[in-house]
Amino acid sequence: MINEPFFTQFLKVSNFYTIGAIFLLIVAIFFLKGLKNKKVNFSKRMIIALVIGLGIGIIVDLIGGDSTTYLEFGRIEISTWYGLIGTGFLKLVQLLAIPVVFLSIIKVVVDVQGERLKTLTGKTFFSLLSTTAVSAAVGILVVKLYNLKGADFAGQLAEQKVESMGNIAAQSFPEFFLNLIPNNIMAVMGDNGSIVSVVIVAALFASAIRFLQVKKPEQVAPFVTLLDSLKVTVNSVLTNIIKLMPYGVVALVGNTIISNGLNSITGMLGFILALYTGVIIMLIIYVIILLVLGVSPIIFYKKAFTTLLFAFSSRSSVGTLPYTLKTLENDMGVSKETSNFVGTLGTAVGMNGCAGVFPAMLGVLIASAVGTEMTFSFYVLVIVVVTVGSIGIAGVPGTATVAATVTLNGLGYGHTIASIGAIFGIDPIIDMGRTMLNVAGSMVSAIMVDKWEGTFDKEAFSQSIETKE
Repeated sequence: MINEPFFTQFLKVSNFYTIGAIFLLIVAIFFLKGLKNKKVNFSKRMIIALVIGLGIGIIVDLIGGDSTTYLEFGRIEISTWYGLIGTGFLKLVQLLAIPVVFLSIIKVVVDVQGERLKTLTGKTFFSLLSTTAVSAAVGILVVKLYNLKGADFAGQLAEQKVESMGNIAAQSFPEFFLNLIPNNIMAVMGDNGSIVSVVIVAALFASAIRFLQVKKPEQVAPFVTLLDSLKVTVNSVLTNIIKLMPYGVVALVGNTIISNGLNSITGMLGFILALYTGVIIMLIIYVIILLVLGVSPIIFYKKAFTTLLFAFSSRSSVGTLPYTLKTLENDMGVSKETSNFVGTLGTAVGMNGCAGVFPAMLGVLIASAVGTEMTFSFYVLVIVVVTVGSIGIAGVPGTATVAATVTLNGLGYGHTIASIGAIFGIDPIIDMGRTMLNVAGSMVSAIMVDKWEGTFDKEAFSQSIETKE
């Protein structure tokens, strides 16, 4: 190891572990580039990227796990370099999140007839919140299934994290929603965590446009044309960024394993298995919902695969949103109005993983740890609190922390926040599954609403991706 500031602080390459990990990442990128040149299917390249990322993460941590140099320097340096590729790619996608949300909501509200807009809103909230209620029940079920005990996951959170969660817990229910109402349009447009506020701003602009199209059509027409042009341009930029996705997935997945370490994963294996069991159960429930709707779940998961894989890797529902909308509209036969409206709201309302399964699990664990009697009425209370609290939770990394805090506060356990640090210590590992479930639930809800609206194109849904290309 070279213990000089230039290598340890500036260059972030001071030991062989870092050099080896960077070399593996470069080899992986060139390998994936070769597959692209050979015209290998995009979905297959995504699967290969995920497997390579997992393999690199496990190999690097197994080799360096017992080394002081690796633990003190290598892990941080590798995370920094991998973040350059993985987080850098994710930032490019998130760069488009606010424009996509803003333009999508305006497009829907302006284009959809007034009466249909009311029914679309009602059906959207019903589908998103009803699946969240089901996911909360699944969260309770897996805690009981694995017989998890809250005391097994005790641990202290970092002081900064405690303070942040404490501030949220101190808010009353009305105050929490009051903070969603924007008071600075520029601040809202510059924060991916303010998706609900962006939706509100977009709805206000769209309502004004609808009014002016009747009263002053000639004056508002250029603005509408500009917004349409912006939407086309944003979609074009998105298409170019998506082509880089396999390289980002390798770095993101590899970095998740390396930065957390295999020991932290094995130490919390019970909770991890329980949460991913909940995810699998919900994915099966989606199969049942799709069958009831007369839609093939096999085709759905086949077409949703790359979107869900990116959600899994990126841990950001908002970051995945542009690709979610593209998949719903282009591959699944969902109408533009429904995909834009449901898909966009699905990043802030009723996220089945981050704001459903996970907070319900924590609520039951904490309640059992403090001696609360586990009755049917208590479980119903958990489901209600989780479902209502899921409204307005932005789909960015860290969302589940907010959702869990709101739930614990709603159940009266806000004071216990500082004692559940062990669970949040493995947050990146479980966040991958939660985010994937968020996006899957949003896409199922979009199909559900579009079927109810009678605008679902089943022929386009059944058409193969290869044929469409």
